[in-house]
Formats: sequence, structure tokens, C-alpha cells
Amino acid sequence: MIIDAATLDDLDAIMALEAEGFDHGHWSADAWRSELLGADRRVLVARDASVIGVATFQLVADTADLHRVIVAAERRRQGVGRQLVQAGIEWASRLGATEMLLEVDETNAPALGAYEGLGFRRLARRDDYYGTGLHALVMALELAEARSLT
Repeated sequence: MIIDAATLDDLDAIMALEAEGFDHGHWSADAWRSELLGADRRVLVARDASVIGVATFQLVADTADLHRVIVAAERRRQGVGRQLVQAGIEWASRLGATEMLLEVDETNAPALGAYEGLGFRRLARRDDYYGTGLHALVMALELAEARSLT
């Protein structure tokens, strides 16, 4: 598996992942195009013979935001998402970020476990973030701590 920067040529593969990745809140092709073209963004893909995962990050001042991680259904729980997030942490650290934030569905136990395994801690809950009755947890990682784990 190779992790590298996504390009516009990856948009169709990213949209295929998007279609299978979430039960609610699908992003449009235009939203992903904005991620791919944003100057303050980093979109990473994991590739084998095809794109098997994607993650997108944004850097604002010294804070990085993890916007989205999607892994192909047949490749979940194999470390693909973790490697994508770790690569994003390394990118943000190189650019001087001191913290990474994310929101995650509070019922997504595999994702919570993966983020906590990377050192993210729970900060707050956002009620109805994904829709009525669908809450998110806000999590943060101090990037100096993340560097010491690698």
C-alpha cells in the first residue's frame, strides 16, 4: 500500500468511497473538488491496485483539522485509516501545527478506538452534529505527543 497526495484524477475513486463510506452526510463531488484544490488542504489517498482509502485535512494557523477519513469496506480494520491519519499528522507537524482536531460519530466504536490509539482525547460532544439525534465527539491530539509516539 502506498499513501500519497490525491489529485483531481482520483475524484471518481474518492466519490466511490464516499458512496459506501457513510450512512449520513455524504459529500458532493464539488465538496471533494474544493478539498483537492484548497491551498490550506491536504488530501491523501491509500492505493493498492486502486484507491482504497482517503483522508482530508485542513491547516488553519497552528491547528490542523481532520475533515474526513473513508476506507473501502473490504479494507476496514486493516490499519489503512490509521496510516492515512498518521500521514496527515506528519504533514501538519511539518507545517508547524501544534494540535489536530476532529469530529467523529459517537457511536462509531472502531473509529473512536483508532483515534484514541493514536493519542486523541475526547474534548466535547456536539449534539445533532450529523442530524437530529446523531451526535459527534470532538477529539484533539497535541502534535508534540504524537511525535513522541512514532
